[in-house]
Amino acid sequence: MASKLILHIGLQKSGTTFLQHMLQSNAGTLADAGVRYPIPPDWERGRRTVANHEWSSYGLLGTEYPWVSEGRAAREAPGWEALRDDVRESPGTVLLSAEALSVVRAPAAGRLLDALGTGDVEVVVTARSLGRALPSLWQQHIRNGRSTTFGGYLTGLAAHRDKGPDHVENELDAHIWRAFALSGLVRRWAAAGASRVSVVTSPGRPPELLWRRFAQAIGLPDLAHLPPVREEGLAHTGLTAPETLVVAGLNDAMRERSWSGGAADRVRQLVIERFQTRDRRGGRVVVPPEWRERVAAWAAADVAALPGTGAAVIGDIDDLAYAPERDGSRAPTPEETAAAGAEAALAFAEPHLQPSPIRRGARKIRRRLP
Repeated sequence: MASKLILHIGLQKSGTTFLQHMLQSNAGTLADAGVRYPIPPDWERGRRTVANHEWSSYGLLGTEYPWVSEGRAAREAPGWEALRDDVRESPGTVLLSAEALSVVRAPAAGRLLDALGTGDVEVVVTARSLGRALPSLWQQHIRNGRSTTFGGYLTGLAAHRDKGPDHVENELDAHIWRAFALSGLVRRWAAAGASRVSVVTSPGRPPELLWRRFAQAIGLPDLAHLPPVREEGLAHTGLTAPETLVVAGLNDAMRERSWSGGAADRVRQLVIERFQTRDRRGGRVVVPPEWRERVAAWAAADVAALPGTGAAVIGDIDDLAYAPERDGSRAPTPEETAAAGAEAALAFAEPHLQPSPIRRGARKIRRRLP
């Protein structure tokens, strides 16, 4: 039985994937320091780019996650059982990382800790400024196939938050605020049985600083010097503001035409990969001007409540503040959006403009004929 369990539960868009790359790539070094990071043997299946323990948790908590069906939970049950047994059979400290655990309700958090059966549990939360997290969350919303405007997305979030903490704690669909209202998150996991909850503030850049803070949080400050691992692939590469608008428009058009989910995913991936090759991509996504005062108030309330939770804050708490004046006010221009749309069109047009091998061969033969 593990003598200690460390749970890294995200948050989303706070450098979690970078940290998971670091943990996976340095699993041997961690083991030498007495911390086991289990790597699921089938971690490469599906669309995962890094080994983590989110899918395994589906096998236990299932539909506690709003996006997980009963069928998906059943398919992940063997992975959960293997992870549970690994934790139970490992001596020393075991570290698990699954950012989706930040959204589960209190009974599910308690159920997870009971199932793993380790008495000493430390929970590590990595957190980012709400003014930076919300644009990234909306981008992910669009990348997942939606076409909601940023303002519409924030309206939905506000409706949940305005109903108060009891609604957030109990309503399944209020999961964003179960994660991003930090004081509630800390109290939930402390009540579930965590002996210590640490909040690591994400500076954004450089990533090395985030890793140093995380290494301190998990009790391995001697590993703070490890060189950063660069994420491979494009799964977490951000879109610019005009590119996000184009993808949202694509989603709307594909939905109107009843395209299958698989076909729509392929189209989005092709367009997003094409966007990464552009030199002038337009400005970043920022909180809409009409929402900035409200988002700043949300962030200020969350930061003010954090010291009263008993959480250990590692890093600079000012990293969690949101300064609206830094966002500027320029919206994507029609020209920028048109350029992004043209790039998306070229992603599909260029392959058809290349002559096929048969046509190239025919041309060669014709050139040789008298």
